[in-house]
Amino acid sequence: MITNWHLIVHNVGSIISAVAILGLAIFIVLNNPRSRQAIIFSLTLLSIFIFVVSHVIGVNIADPLLSREILMFNLSIFFIGSLILHSMMAAIDKEKEQRAVIIATYTIGVMLTIFFIIFPDLFLMPSVPKMYFPNYYNPGILNWTRIAFVYAFCVPYVTYQLAKAYRLTTDSVLHQQLKYSIASILIGFCLGFIPNFLVYNINVDPVIGISLFSLFTIPVIYEAVRYGFLNVKVIARQAFFYSLGVIIVGGFITLLNNSNLWLAESFPGFPVWIIPLTSSVLAVTVAVVIWRKLREGDLLKYEFITTVTHKFRTPLTHIKWASENLASSQPRDDQKQQLGYIQSANTNLVELTSLLMNVSETEGRDYDYHLERGDLSVTVEEVLVSLRDQLKQKNIILTKDLAQGCLAMYDVSRIRFIIQTFIENAIHYTPDNASINVSVANQGKIIRCSVTDNGIGIPKDEIPRLFSKFYRGHQARLADTEGMGIGLFIAKEIIARHRGKIWVESAGAGKGSTFSFSLSTASSDRGRNK
Repeated sequence: MITNWHLIVHNVGSIISAVAILGLAIFIVLNNPRSRQAIIFSLTLLSIFIFVVSHVIGVNIADPLLSREILMFNLSIFFIGSLILHSMMAAIDKEKEQRAVIIATYTIGVMLTIFFIIFPDLFLMPSVPKMYFPNYYNPGILNWTRIAFVYAFCVPYVTYQLAKAYRLTTDSVLHQQLKYSIASILIGFCLGFIPNFLVYNINVDPVIGISLFSLFTIPVIYEAVRYGFLNVKVIARQAFFYSLGVIIVGGFITLLNNSNLWLAESFPGFPVWIIPLTSSVLAVTVAVVIWRKLREGDLLKYEFITTVTHKFRTPLTHIKWASENLASSQPRDDQKQQLGYIQSANTNLVELTSLLMNVSETEGRDYDYHLERGDLSVTVEEVLVSLRDQLKQKNIILTKDLAQGCLAMYDVSRIRFIIQTFIENAIHYTPDNASINVSVANQGKIIRCSVTDNGIGIPKDEIPRLFSKFYRGHQARLADTEGMGIGLFIAKEIIARHRGKIWVESAGAGKGSTFSFSLSTASSDRGRNK
């Protein structure tokens, strides 16, 4: 009975790990289906899923030959090693630099896989019973190559490259992402190694590794939620947590149902209906809770959209009509100037409202962008002209470093919004008589735009949350009580759909900050509308 109970725990733990891994893979790729990094990482998780499923099925089959055939799917280990190396190099923008290593890793992995398919006895012999398993791995003479491939090369090389990037980066968000990536890899592969002991007849219970294997997803999830790893959106995070809750409860229900058989045999008078009733109540309770949460989220979303539509659109339209009527009545020169301010501010508010509505209505899916080939320096100049009165009011010294010929494919109105947001924030959060620098530079394959100020700065602990929806730092709230905390979130969404990058750097409170974004140059961008 003890042996059977151990096998049940092993199987339930394996199933929970497999479902958690598959769920994470699906949500990552659905959340950002056009991201190369997300696709490669999802393929890595899918390979791990195949490995875990083949393991749990293979060790439960009594026929040694059939067990071996199922366990041969463990050849996916060669793809796990290759894909984890590829995905992490993509994560730290080393994909091109490490191209030769990536290709060599894939080549070796594919060749070993084909070789062992042709000569399976060199990888696994017919399975044999071990510990409490009906059948377990019986290694062939070259089985050690999988361990050497993953644990002697792929994992150390990936860890070294991530640690190197961790030491060199000055981006605090990337710094945190790398830290949790390293933790995830070390946890996952250390736990994943434990079942190998029994493969070579060292009596270490595999349940310790296989049941806890899904723990490697915890740093990944935390990284995604806290630091935006792979641009995981709020809805995907919520869905993943709901799914994770279902997996945990499902595993618990499975254990309850299996324990019912043990209780019935050990205690003949025990009412057999109690466990099924408890399982049913638990399942219904979880379903109701998740349904209520999802319904609440939908209601809040639609209430927000309705409020924006009716509360913002109508007064903005009235302002537009009134300003146009006044402009057509031949006002004095000073009145024309004031009307110009009103019309400009109204146009900006209309654009902000439209962007806000688009983000709310289409979060989780793409909407039309009109990408055109343009000079980013020219767009920056246009924005600066529209903001010169604001700069003059605070007597701010503006310095520009705008390289010419910085050509990229971008949606002009949306990129203009980002530039305007960066500069307006710099104006609001910089004291009078201070200075602001705006720069555009061609850096090979990318065009970088930066706005630097010497204003209130940003504490280190606030930087990872700065691009979150409705988030505003403490000092920002004190300096400007009217802000909504939406501009930087929208900017991040826009840049994500341009397949660019956006980030902020600051030495701390009171030490100024630099907001930057980058786009691919027109020559390196395919220019496809999204």
